[in-house]
Amino acid sequence: MPGEKYAVSQEGILALKTMSAAIVSSSEKIKELTGTLQTVIDDNPNTLGPHRNQLEEVIQAIDKEVKAATEPISGISNSLNKLADAYQEIIDDELGVDTGK
Repeated sequence: MPGEKYAVSQEGILALKTMSAAIVSSSEKIKELTGTLQTVIDDNPNTLGPHRNQLEEVIQAIDKEVKAATEPISGISNSLNKLADAYQEIIDDELGVDTGK
């Protein structure tokens, strides 16, 4: 709406981009840690006894859920980045910055 002011700031843009990266990074970290746990299990087959099967079931369940969440995580990350870009455009327009768009 013409003349309407938006409450956007560089700090808000940075926060959105930080959240976007953190969401993706957290998912990747879960994948990495479950892989590490699987390696420990594989390297110590005789020391875990009956708990090995339970641990492997848990790892498989985590892997399944992380894989199922990969697309939604990517979508959320992209949405946060698009919102940050839209806010940056508002700020640039207010400042008269020519971004070439």
